[in-house]
Amino acid sequence: MVFQPLCRKTTLPTLVLAGLAVSFSASAQAPKPVHILTSWFAQADQAGFWQAQQDKLGKDAGIDIQVLQGGPKIQTIPQVASGQAEFGIGNADDILIARMRGAPVRAVFAPLDYVPYTLVYHTDPAIKSITDLQGRTFAVSLGFAYWEWTKKQYKLAGTREIPVTGDLGLFRNDQKMVQQGYSLYLPARMEDAGIPVQQIKIGALGYRPYNVLFTTDELIQKNPTLVKATVAAVQKGWSNFVHDPSAIKPLLMGMNQQIPPNINDSASKEMIETLIAKDPTTIGCMSDARWKELADQLRSVGCLPAGFDEKKAYDLTLVPGC
Repeated sequence: MVFQPLCRKTTLPTLVLAGLAVSFSASAQAPKPVHILTSWFAQADQAGFWQAQQDKLGKDAGIDIQVLQGGPKIQTIPQVASGQAEFGIGNADDILIARMRGAPVRAVFAPLDYVPYTLVYHTDPAIKSITDLQGRTFAVSLGFAYWEWTKKQYKLAGTREIPVTGDLGLFRNDQKMVQQGYSLYLPARMEDAGIPVQQIKIGALGYRPYNVLFTTDELIQKNPTLVKATVAAVQKGWSNFVHDPSAIKPLLMGMNQQIPPNINDSASKEMIETLIAKDPTTIGCMSDARWKELADQLRSVGCLPAGFDEKKAYDLTLVPGC
């Protein structure tokens, strides 16, 4: 997974996706390719999008879903904003801050109820809450909004912060280290590596940004039919995934061999049980209240100004069934 910088300003990348030319004009002869750019290599938290591609959903509406695999050099928001793909996958807090900085992007669908941020630490029965981790070393993405909020909300000012890496060796050798990750993957990776761990999920602490599909203001305004068709297709893709998570597993395993089958299975199980709406007709739905909650949290740590209108960062009208 990737954690994008939020409270820090970054330079928008000019990386162009090879072979991708985006056109907003429809073809009467063949389904129009619609590109969805992911933020990381193929894995379970993207499953419904890949399912929509595999099941050829949207063909009856004249679109051809094509998912583009991300990676460490991919930043979905600037690349979608600059026209390198019609849609991208991101986090609601990223969308709010990008919007505040002038990126004309808008969330249209939320497959996961919240981004499964977690903090993992060595098993210790003395740890009852996050405040018991005071004074430890935290391997985190420095300056990111979830971490800035967590530090302030739970008064973790006495902690030592270091940049997180994918190497588990440093964590293994430091019994007082805490490391960020996704609850879907990191605890299972630790267990596979023989490191007994516990975790504190950031969602349980009250910070719950949606995981979202987003596009541009321009596409919503100029081609709402295409946007609605795409949203309907990916909603059905997520519904199909919930019905049978094994159907997309071979594709995900073939594209990303860094995720072992057992971790893919446990991640799929956790998503279906805790992160995806039980009613398939409401998968992807969002609410004003949740967006306001998140915007207020970002304002509390200085990531958004007081007068920012969070309603410009999302559209609730595009998911059928909400």
